[in-house]
Amino acid sequence: MHIRKWIILITIFFVANTYYEGKFTNYLILGKKYYKMIMYGFIGLSIYMFIKKHPNESQNMLIHANSLIKYMPIDKNTSDLLTPIMDFTSIKEKFNNLKPNVIPHLSTNANYNTPQMRRMMNSGQNGGQKHKRCVSESKKKYVAAQQQWKCDMCNSMLDATFEVDHKVELQFGGSNHVSNLAALCPNCHRKKTLQNNIN
Repeated sequence: MHIRKWIILITIFFVANTYYEGKFTNYLILGKKYYKMIMYGFIGLSIYMFIKKHPNESQNMLIHANSLIKYMPIDKNTSDLLTPIMDFTSIKEKFNNLKPNVIPHLSTNANYNTPQMRRMMNSGQNGGQKHKRCVSESKKKYVAAQQQWKCDMCNSMLDATFEVDHKVELQFGGSNHVSNLAALCPNCHRKKTLQNNIN
């Protein structure tokens, strides 16, 4: 019954707005600044109440937000601006959550506590099964982020067209595991592919 009333009220609003040539929607547009203020206040209050009511879950939420910032393709200045705000995880907790000896150079700054990270780190190890040639976008971004968004061969900054290459080719027993992947700029990837085809 309530949905019918809402449909009737919305219909009356649009009919009246059309009759008065958009007068009511103009009033709504004029209050755009206040709607944004209300929205930001609501979001801030909601986050505050969530943190107060569920401190353990809120820490996990902040860890996820922090990892999103780390692996997003944003420039260093923006990342440096956001990281102190979002990095509420303690150093001790980061070291307790490390997965030992997966990739030696990654184990100092990784957090394998989330199911998504565990799944990504363990994928690509099929135990002798045939591997697909495709690598997920999240794994590509992870590999590029671990290289500080720089090409593994020429050390230039990666742009949106970067490629992920297998260090040991799949046909020679390599896998899709992150330890076997390297992010390359298109030029270096093309050179490496041509060199492999010649050999």
